[in-house]
Amino acid sequence: MQQLPSSELEGPLRNDASTAELLREALDEAKELARIEVELARADVKHEIVRSKRAAIGFAVAIVAALMVICLLGYALVMAFGGTALVALVVAGCFLAAAGIAALIGYTLLPKKPLEATRSRLQLDVNHLKEHIA
Repeated sequence: MQQLPSSELEGPLRNDASTAELLREALDEAKELARIEVELARADVKHEIVRSKRAAIGFAVAIVAALMVICLLGYALVMAFGGTALVALVVAGCFLAAAGIAALIGYTLLPKKPLEATRSRLQLDVNHLKEHIA
């Protein structure tokens, strides 16, 4: 088995380090990586919660507007038999448009791929570990 000169060694490889020291260093680095990943995952979760809250507000506005449409359509039916139904239908149409816009905004604010950054970082870490093992 040939020994490489110390000038040809890359990175943290050392000839003078024992197996126990190298294993300890590897475990320390793995612990640090896990700690950093947990912190990044927490940040991602907080970001996703904020986006979900915004989406929930948009859907709440859409629900309220939809309830108003139902009420006004009911009122329009009543008015159709004896009142001015045209005005009630126009107002109901406006509320329907508002409900549609609010629902669209709420849908666009929903996270499409939750924790995407965390998943991609974890995949990179797995690939990096596979390369080191091989």
